[in-house]
Amino acid sequence: MSTAARAYVHGLVEENLGLPKGVIGSEDLPADLVDHITSAVRGKTSREAGSPLVEQELNEFLLEVKRYSLERDGFFVWKARWPEARPFAACLTHDVDNIEHTRRHILSTRRRFGAGDLILGLLGLRSLYRNIGLVAGEEGRKGFRSSFFLLTSNYSLSDLVPSITPLEEDGWEIGLHGDFGTHDSLEKMSEAVEKFQTATGSSPAGVREHYLRFDFEKTWQIMESVGFAYDTSVGARDSLGFPLGFSTPFHPPTHDWSSMKILEIPLVLMDTTLWGYLKLEEQEGMAEVERMIERVRKVGGLFTLLWHQEAIRMRGGRLYPKILEKLAKMDCFVSSGIGVASWWESRSVPLVREGHEYKFRGTPPPGLRLHLEYSQGRRPRVEGGDLVATQRGNLVKVNSGEFSLRVE
Repeated sequence: MSTAARAYVHGLVEENLGLPKGVIGSEDLPADLVDHITSAVRGKTSREAGSPLVEQELNEFLLEVKRYSLERDGFFVWKARWPEARPFAACLTHDVDNIEHTRRHILSTRRRFGAGDLILGLLGLRSLYRNIGLVAGEEGRKGFRSSFFLLTSNYSLSDLVPSITPLEEDGWEIGLHGDFGTHDSLEKMSEAVEKFQTATGSSPAGVREHYLRFDFEKTWQIMESVGFAYDTSVGARDSLGFPLGFSTPFHPPTHDWSSMKILEIPLVLMDTTLWGYLKLEEQEGMAEVERMIERVRKVGGLFTLLWHQEAIRMRGGRLYPKILEKLAKMDCFVSSGIGVASWWESRSVPLVREGHEYKFRGTPPPGLRLHLEYSQGRRPRVEGGDLVATQRGNLVKVNSGEFSLRVE
């Protein structure tokens, strides 16, 4: 393994686990963990993808670092992964592949719809496929926000602007759904971005490729070249799970193992996988959704969900409100793609240790918490924050940029 590759993994692990700068060196990383991460980010992993195996390894490594630090120093501090130290997170996203179909198409797919929707759709009194407002309404009632990724080829973006602009102003994200060929052509990607900008008057921060097409040698470089903040294309169409072995965001590597600016938000579950590939009934599909949420929760990861907006009135697709209800009852951070990306980037503000004292080299984001464990006899002192004992252990709430934590 090259020195550059090991240095890249060192940065990824440090950011993922929220470790203070310098707590671990690249030489401290287990060889298997380095190998599994480098293989995954190059798209060469062949291990069982049904479970987040790399994420489990990361958490096991954190336990080892914590154990060693407590034995050596009598205390250990690290950044919580999600706002307010929520145990896991969910990212809600929707690809907008189509917004209308012919009456003939509706008749050919009539078994997908309930009788009421079908009749109104055939009479032209209800749009069965243009459901952005319906989806956003369900989310808004739960206090959630999501991302809608728009194609530039299947329909008129200008026609959608009057309906999506109020949503964008109210916190929903409008991103780009890459057209055919954008995943391996800078020219085609640039054309799609230009069409998006012309129609909407803004530049997309997030992107997902149509049909999840992805080339590990080209796609991230293309996306970075046109200025995307994040991508969320890396996932599987025909199966559920974790192709990379983890669900949390990361900065992909360049060809020489430098860390890129663009952030990848791995996809965990797509609705069409349940119904189109696995051919599940609704009850079976919901059970799979719940199973995947639980797997993410156990590792403190990110449940990134792709639910096509045109499916919300269809059998299978109409389960979406039920999924939102489940997430609303769980203690998790729920946001859009750009919301997750913004949090992840702001959380990366360096936490540095000087002797027994910890400070931030920069401004920490609202909602950031520190985990603190210390041995009997040690005394923590906090300035610009509060120490709170919770069921999750000792948490340090960061209140200002003048924050410091000292363990004596």
